[in-house]
Amino acid sequence: MPINEPLTLTLAELAKRWSKTTRQVLDQGLPMYFYFDGLVFDFGDKWQRAGGDVHDAQTLEAHQTRVATLEIDLQRQALHKRGQLKLTQWEDALSDEALRGLQAEADRLNSEIVRLSTALKQRSEDRQRHVRNGLLRAAPRTLREITQQGKCIFPHFAFMPTMPTGIADSNIPVAEGAVVALEDGFPVKEYLTGEDLVIAMADIKAAEASSQA
Repeated sequence: MPINEPLTLTLAELAKRWSKTTRQVLDQGLPMYFYFDGLVFDFGDKWQRAGGDVHDAQTLEAHQTRVATLEIDLQRQALHKRGQLKLTQWEDALSDEALRGLQAEADRLNSEIVRLSTALKQRSEDRQRHVRNGLLRAAPRTLREITQQGKCIFPHFAFMPTMPTGIADSNIPVAEGAVVALEDGFPVKEYLTGEDLVIAMADIKAAEASSQA
């Protein structure tokens, strides 16, 4: 590839190069890419994707609420045993065995609170490692809608590119070719159109060589 040759062409540029309409180029079935600046996750990653923390966050909140209640009960029972507090008519004096049971529950829940808090904090930090500022490969469904309607709702999923070095380079821990879920794109775009699509020069060259064979 010549030094000054671009790595990609826009859909319009390729249509001009091939003296075709953009619809005809789309019908060629070439891999096409679009720019995305946001978070990208492996589609099967239920933990780090949006909403993956809901269950753990709710469990953490429930544990914290329960521990707060247990600590109050244990404190009141301890004060009552020392003769420093009279229990209300709705409270029963608990045996030492029952108190040990409450303390064991509080200890277990406190351990879970630490574990869940650590996991949720780590999740938040790990999500920031999934920022992508570059090209993604449009899914067949996306291209089909653009071909038929001229645009499509900005996709929530795409493919990690398997393209020449310089286009696909990324530190995101997602394998090339994997289906990815897209989140928090910036700037927010409602639609993806043919104007957003580019084609790798390597694929263009391959198609041209194939047509001449």
